[in-house]
Amino acid sequence: MRVRVEQCYSALQQGDWHKVEKYLTKGSREVFRNQTKKPLVGYRIQSIKLEPDGRTASVVVLVPLVAAMMPKPIPVPQTTLWRLVNRAWYMELYPTPDPSAQQWLFDTAPTTPHAQSSPLFSKDLKFESTWFSLGIVEEGKIQVARFTFTNVSTHAVTLSEFQLGGDCLRLKTEQKEYQPGQTATLEFEFDPSRLGVAAGEPFTHDIMIRTEPGGSYVKLTIGGGVAAGPAPPARP
Repeated sequence: MRVRVEQCYSALQQGDWHKVEKYLTKGSREVFRNQTKKPLVGYRIQSIKLEPDGRTASVVVLVPLVAAMMPKPIPVPQTTLWRLVNRAWYMELYPTPDPSAQQWLFDTAPTTPHAQSSPLFSKDLKFESTWFSLGIVEEGKIQVARFTFTNVSTHAVTLSEFQLGGDCLRLKTEQKEYQPGQTATLEFEFDPSRLGVAAGEPFTHDIMIRTEPGGSYVKLTIGGGVAAGPAPPARP
């Protein structure tokens, strides 16, 4: 099976879409054709888990996430489902042709052109990255997103308001004021069960933070995909 996965991801890296389809289930090929595609920067197989039925498997592959806001690519785990059909393994995407389905296979971190140069956005805080990938998260399993930053101004900066955009996020960090030159990390607890996204769907979630003095804002983005939770135990 590992050979099939390697061959599929090698074709994704080369941008050979016709070859990729040879490693997809029949019902997944139309889904794949409707996606906006770009070659992968690279990949590394992290794990292959064969299910008890011997005919399905979960494959986790680390794919570099690349964006202008990041100093270097960040490996992001992506989980795909594989099925054994006629003694050969095939990746299964969603059966309904949906341009957004499994799009995270190719997505990079979202960007907002010119946003950071706008007066609306704070120049006092320099974040290592304003994007945090949670990878694939299980329903009901709390995850933590972390954003490290430095106060690069010559005055104290206060985080006066947080717009979390829903109850799926909770701010863990209590400190609100940061001195010049101080480096710190903001931590947010993320509960995917409160996100309102179906299992298997990708998501992005924005956080807006108001800073004082100046009343400017920082925009942070969390992204990932929701995996199905463990099946309930069978009734006797």
